[in-house]
Amino acid sequence: MKEVIAVLVLLALLVGFVIWNAIYINNVAIRLSNTVEALPDIADPACADAAKALHDEWKGYAPIVGISVSYSVADRVGEQCAVLAACAECGDEPGYASARALLADMLLDLRRAEQFSPRSLF
Repeated sequence: MKEVIAVLVLLALLVGFVIWNAIYINNVAIRLSNTVEALPDIADPACADAAKALHDEWKGYAPIVGISVSYSVADRVGEQCAVLAACAECGDEPGYASARALLADMLLDLRRAEQFSPRSLF
C-alpha cells in the first residue's frame, strides 16, 4: 500500500510540474509578446534602448526556457531578439520591421510548443 501511495504522489508531482511548466512558458511568451507589441518605432530615440532591454530580458529567461522548449525554437527567439536589437541600434527600418514580425511569430511558436492539452501528453 505504501508503494501505491508513493507512486500516486510522484505522479501528482509530475503532473503538477508539467502544468506549472506550461503556465510558466506561456507567461514568458505572453510577456515578451506584449513587449514586442509595445516597442517604439525606429524613428523614436528610445527604440534602441527598448530593443536592447527586450534582448536582455530574453537572456534572463533563456536558460529556464531552454530546458523545456526545443533548442531550435528557443534559439530562433534569441536570434531574432539579437537581430531586432542590432537593427534598432543601426537604424535599419526594414530590418527592424522584419525582425519584429518574425519575433512575434516565433513567440507564438514558443507558446504552441508548450501548449497544454490531453493530446500533448501522448
